[in-house]
Amino acid sequence: MAGRPKGTGGKAEELTKPEIRRIDKCLSGTTHELRNKALFYLGLGSGMRISEIVSLTIQDIRPHQILLNRIVLQKHSTKSNKSRTVTITQQALDSVQDYLQFRELSQILQPQDPLFPGQKDPRKPITPNGAKIVLKKMFQDAAVPNASSHSLRRTHANSLRRLATDLLIIQEQLGHSSLATTQRYFQVDPIEVQNAIDKLKF
Repeated sequence: MAGRPKGTGGKAEELTKPEIRRIDKCLSGTTHELRNKALFYLGLGSGMRISEIVSLTIQDIRPHQILLNRIVLQKHSTKSNKSRTVTITQQALDSVQDYLQFRELSQILQPQDPLFPGQKDPRKPITPNGAKIVLKKMFQDAAVPNASSHSLRRTHANSLRRLATDLLIIQEQLGHSSLATTQRYFQVDPIEVQNAIDKLKF
């Protein structure tokens, strides 16, 4: 795959733009298209952990709850056991709203209902492992190798870095207690290095 850094071993790799478009195309017309697009773009557009995403409820993403595209994660949902606020892209919010509108055609949604319900018991959320399986199938269907649910966080982080985003903002988005942890997410492409050096003038 062009654009992927070499030597990363089995580590989850960030997704390239062509891969993202291919995944989106493969989801079109599938049984759970809207759900899977919501899960996929929410991961890409927020940098949240998969465990944080599946912990979301309907009230967490209702228009009156979201201010400036921000989601408040309760402390029981985060790895640090501290509540935090995550800003999501409009694309992610739109995909979630499309998914909810579809669900509302067949059921009345309650505030405490899970955003992504499990198949066996819709009153309970899909498990993190269940969501990882859903994402893994997406990647396989789109022929995207070396990708996992963690690729969504890594793609979010690296996309922000390439926009010259302050590292503290990226750290806040990912919910890391240490900037050193955030920096381990970054993958520098040789082309980026070349482009940077080409701009040097002395």
